[in-house]
Amino acid sequence: MQIARATLETARAYRAFGQLPRVGNPVLSVRAMIGKPDDPAATYSASLGLPLDVSGRRRAWQREASFVEREAEAQFAAAQNEVRSAAREAFIDTALRSELVRVAVANSEIANEFLQKVQARFAAHAATALDVALSERDYAESVAQVANAQAVLAESRGRLRQRLDLAPDEPIEAAPLAPPTLPQLDLARAIELAQTRRKEPAAFAAGAERFRSSDKRLRREAVAPLVLGGEYEAQGNNDTQSTGGLHLNTELPFVFRNQGERAVARGQAALEDVRAGLSARQVAREAVVTFQELEAALREFAALDGGATPAAERALSMTMTMLDAGAVDYFRVLNAREMAFALRARRVEALRVAWLRRIGLERALGGLDIQ
Repeated sequence: MQIARATLETARAYRAFGQLPRVGNPVLSVRAMIGKPDDPAATYSASLGLPLDVSGRRRAWQREASFVEREAEAQFAAAQNEVRSAAREAFIDTALRSELVRVAVANSEIANEFLQKVQARFAAHAATALDVALSERDYAESVAQVANAQAVLAESRGRLRQRLDLAPDEPIEAAPLAPPTLPQLDLARAIELAQTRRKEPAAFAAGAERFRSSDKRLRREAVAPLVLGGEYEAQGNNDTQSTGGLHLNTELPFVFRNQGERAVARGQAALEDVRAGLSARQVAREAVVTFQELEAALREFAALDGGATPAAERALSMTMTMLDAGAVDYFRVLNAREMAFALRARRVEALRVAWLRRIGLERALGGLDIQ
């Protein structure tokens, strides 16, 4: 973001070219002609001229500078959109990774309670050594899952600090998040918003106009300034004779007219036109893809949140009741508990993906103010 802002300020410095004076630096010329063999035949002269811009290069620079600034402003807006989305993605990732840690910790606590219960039954000769071994394996695995979730959370917090340029030890806490919503728009409206609000095509279009302005400016710069000056000449003999007058001096642009530089500028303009067209089609495709991805992500979360996860919780509760009644063995309980934990974690992951898809759609549409 700082680089984009500095680029914009550099582009604004081009305004100085449009403020150049029409009158150039004075041109001073001194001439001494030695008389041979008659010394008094020597003559001396001096002239002073002012170059005047008659080509209109100042106006050409003003036009080119305006497009340089427009291009930089569009690039800055595009960078803002990308940086804002990246920061929000880092925050969402941190918030949902924190939730995964809480799920893993809760699972580990339940596994520990279950292990203690199995060990107590084993001491009372109501469970086998296999039951104890399976419970110990399950608890150790849950502890490893907590450590892994905490490592991933630490990495996510590091990315968030990097995105927001925070201190290395800045504490970061995030509250649980509600699921995102699908904006009230259809694909046609999404494409329209992307093409009108995304700044990448505008940046390429401004770049094309900048190079066309460069071509015009180079054409004008091929016309040399008109030098208007005054001249005084005197002879070196005793009876000094002197003359004075005015002169005009310029260069006729018949051979060198910046042909090479102008050809390159025209080629660059054509290239920027192609990039602008490709970018416009690209942002439209991104709008469609991100919209469809968000729809699918919300359907997945709804299925897990309203169906699979509650069903797994009920299955675990019934399995525990059946265990206490002696109707099932420990292996069945472990399977039910593992399934419940897996679905809890998958639900949180689905929520994380849904939020990332929502942010991706907002980035693709060029802003946050979509309903």
